[in-house]
Amino acid sequence: MRPCVASPVVIRGAAFGGSQPLFCVPLVAKTLDQLLMQAQTAHALKPDVVEWRVDSFDQTGAEEVGEALRQLRKILDREPIIFTLRISAEGGAKPMTQEARASCIDAALRSGLIDMVDLELCNGPEFLEPIISTAHSHGSRVILSFHDFEATPSNEVLLGRISVMIRQGADIAKVACMPREAGDVLRLLQVTLTARSVFPAVPLCTMSMGGLGSLSRVAGFLYGSDMAFAVGQAVSAPGQIPIGEARAITEALLRYA
Repeated sequence: MRPCVASPVVIRGAAFGGSQPLFCVPLVAKTLDQLLMQAQTAHALKPDVVEWRVDSFDQTGAEEVGEALRQLRKILDREPIIFTLRISAEGGAKPMTQEARASCIDAALRSGLIDMVDLELCNGPEFLEPIISTAHSHGSRVILSFHDFEATPSNEVLLGRISVMIRQGADIAKVACMPREAGDVLRLLQVTLTARSVFPAVPLCTMSMGGLGSLSRVAGFLYGSDMAFAVGQAVSAPGQIPIGEARAITEALLRYA
């Protein structure tokens, strides 16, 4: 049986931490036309969640992002939207000043057009606290995240990161690490299972990246990960699987678990 959270977080009908796994399709586009085309493809695939990786977008001014969000919401009329302006230190597509990032994120939250915002824990409390406050006051949930594209830290370090995320106000805690050996994938799953036990009220999104870590994207649900990223039209991280295949594999695993 899949370990669920004590009380799932429901966003536009998607239950984070519920009995059913959730799949998120990322939108990674440079132009508005590309973004809307990817959104239409994603919508047709019926994902549970859609993430807009804004760091890939050519225009990150408040006016341009606001217009893109308005058009996105017309297409994605049922899907929860995650707004992610990834910092370059953790895989973002381009460098930005923290002031510019904060301004863009703040405008998106105040627009009322997004459901969640993904913020990296490495930004620190001074950056995070006002944004988390704005998010919650405007009805958006907060994903606090940690990414390591080089290795998989120790179990203690990863559990410590999750603990800090929750203390700082995360509604969902996310961890993504690169395995150097097969054992790293197993450790990531163990950390997920332990975190579900230690933090039973907080949804989790954990993954081991790259080809070696692809198992975690389809079997992580059995250990307490509540959402996986899958390919619609473009990948946002190494190791993502097309959503149809990922969903079929996961459903089969859950059926016999």
